[in-house]
Amino acid sequence: MKENWESYKKWISEATRCNKKYYYRGQSDKLWPLKSTFHRNSVPKGVSLSHYFSTIMQDINYQVAAFDAPVDLLNNAEYSTFLGKLQHHGFPTPLLDWTLSGYVAAYFAFKGAPLKPKPNDKVSVFIFDIDSWNKNFGSVTNFLGTELFVSNFAAYATGNQRMIRQMGVTTSTNVENIEPFILQKAKDAGVDFLWRYDMPASERTQVMKELNSMGINDMTLFPDFDGLCQHLKEVHFTSQQQIIPPPPPPLMPKV
Repeated sequence: MKENWESYKKWISEATRCNKKYYYRGQSDKLWPLKSTFHRNSVPKGVSLSHYFSTIMQDINYQVAAFDAPVDLLNNAEYSTFLGKLQHHGFPTPLLDWTLSGYVAAYFAFKGAPLKPKPNDKVSVFIFDIDSWNKNFGSVTNFLGTELFVSNFAAYATGNQRMIRQMGVTTSTNVENIEPFILQKAKDAGVDFLWRYDMPASERTQVMKELNSMGINDMTLFPDFDGLCQHLKEVHFTSQQQIIPPPPPPLMPKV
């Protein structure tokens, strides 16, 4: 089957009818590895998870207290919520963002796609069968342990409207490159857990217009002034390659 926007929508529709719960993650370049922001930023600098949690997070908690009450880092629920909020505001964490919506994942995949793509440029949506993964491997998070893991990570969305709007969910991990890790575990278990759907980046304009008509855009996913400005930029500048047709005329009563 050819992988493009039309076939992807059919796949999403079928998954919805089957009532399957998947985690989706969109990335704007099929060559990008599946890595947490912590691993993308820490590996070149040699920052360990031990140093991150013992030193860096102490400083972050102190600095963030200028905006909110300090977090009790001994309280797992508070700590989890804090990590989730940092993740959604761009600070590196060992969490990986996913969404329960295949369409929101497509938005994130195509949003960062090149406006003048080369013929072979493609975006990717990763699809993770989280329930099957949990059934086989559990969902225990131990960042400082020796065993490698990818786990479901439940963080409250307290003070994090972005997470709600994006139907956001997260996984936690101490694995640098997640895709080959999951694929190897799948091979060992004889069960598929992870798929990747690659679509042409050239479909960006069409996809973003369709998603906007569904109510999926910068303004709805990022409910603040920045999100509004990004949405207006998309409408008035970025997606002006195509002219939006006028609405059809009203129906006339029969005589």
